[in-house]
Amino acid sequence: MTSRFDEVALRVPVDPALARAEGRELIRHEGGRFGEAAAGSRIVFQAAVLVVGAGVLAALYVLMVQLMFGAPGADVTTVVIAGLMVVPLAVMQFGGVVRGRRAAEVGWYRLRRFAEANGMTYTAIERDPVRPAALFRVGSSRVAGDLVTATADRPFEVANYAFDTWTARTRMPHTACYAMFTVRTALPPMTLVTAVRDVPSCAWRVPPSQRPLVIGGSFDAQFQVHCAPQDDDAVRRLLTPAVQETLVELAGNCDVEIVDGRVFFIARRALPNTDPAFWEWIEDLAALVDEQLDRQGGSAVPGMRVADEARRSRRAGLFERTRVRGTAVVGCLIPLLFGAVATAVISAIMW
Repeated sequence: MTSRFDEVALRVPVDPALARAEGRELIRHEGGRFGEAAAGSRIVFQAAVLVVGAGVLAALYVLMVQLMFGAPGADVTTVVIAGLMVVPLAVMQFGGVVRGRRAAEVGWYRLRRFAEANGMTYTAIERDPVRPAALFRVGSSRVAGDLVTATADRPFEVANYAFDTWTARTRMPHTACYAMFTVRTALPPMTLVTAVRDVPSCAWRVPPSQRPLVIGGSFDAQFQVHCAPQDDDAVRRLLTPAVQETLVELAGNCDVEIVDGRVFFIARRALPNTDPAFWEWIEDLAALVDEQLDRQGGSAVPGMRVADEARRSRRAGLFERTRVRGTAVVGCLIPLLFGAVATAVISAIMW
């Protein structure tokens, strides 16, 4: 791959009408004749179920306040006040559906052109992908989305990935983002499980043939290393201090698996793949594979890629969790306060 990507397609403004038209065509292509209607209906149905469920809870809340003020039971005011309480939620949910669809359309539009500009291919969806990493051997409803693939020079594949696991009858949705690089030299199979605390729990398992390996130093506090016992020495030779330093810097928030001539860097959540910082990170990972792993633990560190503070800050931003803002909390409390006050006032007047 080239040392730097052409990121113009990720930065220039996008005509929403063009993105919408291309997005509809993409959905029809992926989902057949009824793909667009089915996709839209499913999202709207999920939002509607949430709003209706919230409405039922709001009605019970209003009824409880009415009974506290001496009302004999539910009446029309119960429904009216509960309905008014869920209006903000309904507006937020259905507005979010529209915004999410528009953002997805713009993302598809950008990534397709970004891939073309860099001599790569773009695939919107691949169902039940088969890859050698352990990530792809667990769960159901497995879907890789926004696959960007390069075949020249340094073959690699990048995608966001979603799958479900089940605990009894409870569905547990999971997301991940993986970057898969093909290596030119034979590397010992191994798995590095991140020990960073601020990441979702791991939903896949280390291959049963691998055992924990102590490397020593601070690296063991960052990664749990696993490999087959016969590969212990080869893994230690590969994980030189220089490689350890680069792995911690570039992939400290990820799990890493080397298997069948491929290196997988796996983040345990979907990442914003239309952000230029994401593709800077892919450039850095490619340099790690080229300059160190393919050289069997070569001492060269990808220089400015690791030391550049601005680049490091942008990279760290990819892995930051979205925090619940105070305005969102207040937005939830206001309907509850309104319901309590309105119900109390009406009940005091009527009863």
